Amino acid sequence: MEPELNRGVSEEVPTRIEMPCMESDRKYQVNIPKSKSGLKRPVDERHALLRIEKDNAWIRSLNRQLAETFSSLVTRGDRVTVAKTAGVMVWGTYAGEPEQTGTIILDHKPDGRFKLVPLDITPNSLLTDVAHLVGRDGSVTSEEGKHGLIFRGELRSPGEPIETEATAQEQGPEVAPGAEAPTGGFEKITGADAIAAIGQKVTLEFIDRGVKVRIRGKQVDCEKTAKHIVKGRPTLASQQGGKYMIEGNLNKPFLRKGANQQGPDANGVYTRLDALERTFTAFGENLTAVHAACLAGCREDTMFTIVVNDRSAGHCVISSGRRRLA
Repeated sequence: MEPELNRGVSEEVPTRIEMPCMESDRKYQVNIPKSKSGLKRPVDERHALLRIEKDNAWIRSLNRQLAETFSSLVTRGDRVTVAKTAGVMVWGTYAGEPEQTGTIILDHKPDGRFKLVPLDITPNSLLTDVAHLVGRDGSVTSEEGKHGLIFRGELRSPGEPIETEATAQEQGPEVAPGAEAPTGGFEKITGADAIAAIGQKVTLEFIDRGVKVRIRGKQVDCEKTAKHIVKGRPTLASQQGGKYMIEGNLNKPFLRKGANQQGPDANGVYTRLDALERTFTAFGENLTAVHAACLAGCREDTMFTIVVNDRSAGHCVISSGRRRLA
């Protein structure tokens, strides 16, 4: 039986609330985006309703502890909790893949297990993403339900690592960098040819020693690319003649240096598995070799590829995606 909602109640999220400042008696204001869809109120304290719209995530529950626990697993950065007439609403920045919209209800069992059920029109990719964020590694299963996939598993505790370093090393051979990738015979596609091959509509350039990136092109294309590769909000965004420009810090998976990095292999490709971020990254000069290496360690449907210019070393192809769990 699927969790029930109070379908007669729909509440709008307040756009501004006052929060006490810990260091003084002053108060500061926090702006909270409004959901385009009303947040229905669950009727059971075991339930928490999650609404995701691009980077925003709202959670509504009668149970404050459940709402804040759920939010800590699916959001990143600061979160805001608002008391409602019944229960609470928590807002934060969604920690999963951006540019998706949907509504999911979490049914939390007394023994720590959970069930995720989609509501309205919610893509399976979003449901899968949320399940991997909230479930303990190896515990999540899925089945086809009346309105789409239903996920079950053991709820991960806030602060509990998604995977310990030891576990990552034990599983290393399954997703080892380039473990199943061919070792040669790749067609060489580099530079401008690689940009054309992936249909990249913007130009990308490393700045600040490769920690930041500069994106140039049409505004809509720049913003779409930034959603995938820029950490948080851009540090600069401006219109320059007929071109739009965005600068920002690179997301961790798209950096060229990091822990557990290996390479280069025989094809000049470096690879990196990040157990905490649950990502797998490959980068090098040749597009076909980088793609093959990345596909050996990540899920193809989550892989995102960019070609970035480095003024001192030329173009670099970077592919990253959610790591394979098995």
